[in-house]
Amino acid sequence: MAEKEQPVEQTVDVDALLSQLTNKNNDYVFKLRRILTEHQWSEEKQRRTLAKLLPEMITAQRAGKPANQVFGPVTEKAESLIHAPKAKPRANVWLSGLDLSLLFAAIFGAVYGVMVLWKPNIKATGNGLPSLLVMGTAAGFMFAFYNDWTRKPKEQRGKTWQLLLAGMALVLIASFLSSALSLIKSPLTQQMPWPGYAVVALLGFGGHWFLKRKYNLRGFLGQ
Repeated sequence: MAEKEQPVEQTVDVDALLSQLTNKNNDYVFKLRRILTEHQWSEEKQRRTLAKLLPEMITAQRAGKPANQVFGPVTEKAESLIHAPKAKPRANVWLSGLDLSLLFAAIFGAVYGVMVLWKPNIKATGNGLPSLLVMGTAAGFMFAFYNDWTRKPKEQRGKTWQLLLAGMALVLIASFLSSALSLIKSPLTQQMPWPGYAVVALLGFGGHWFLKRKYNLRGFLGQ
């Protein structure tokens, strides 16, 4: 398991950096904190923000650039902090996988349903309910793990070739299992009539909509 990233405020000595500020920059920080205090920002929240701003401020200060050149007027900087969009919490990868599995199962169900409705006499293997769920689950978790991988800091990611190899292996396993299930002769494992696919599509999209709304999950491209 990857080691958790340390919070910024634990790795930055805010008080030490504050003592290094020039009078002009110190006045900028004083005014910034006064505005934040007026908007009910707690001391802890202000220090977390300063832990992110001060290193850049000190670096620019050494190059002769005051804070108002780096961050803009103090009132504008305060407004950008106060009204900054809230970052989406990082969703559990297994919950995201379930959500995307439902989405892909719904997509496959809709596609197969249209195919059967358009050409009622068409017969295809691997279109039974278990096969559809296997392929939907494989696609869903593949995208969920990929999205989770892209959001990790670079130093915490595995090798790209390992991710690609795992994805290829998952696709091959899912394809083999889907084909094997289609060999079982039963109403569930064989091609369904179009209303059956319509039910799968509706249930899949409904489950996806519910999970996405309830847990504020990202889309299958991580958006």
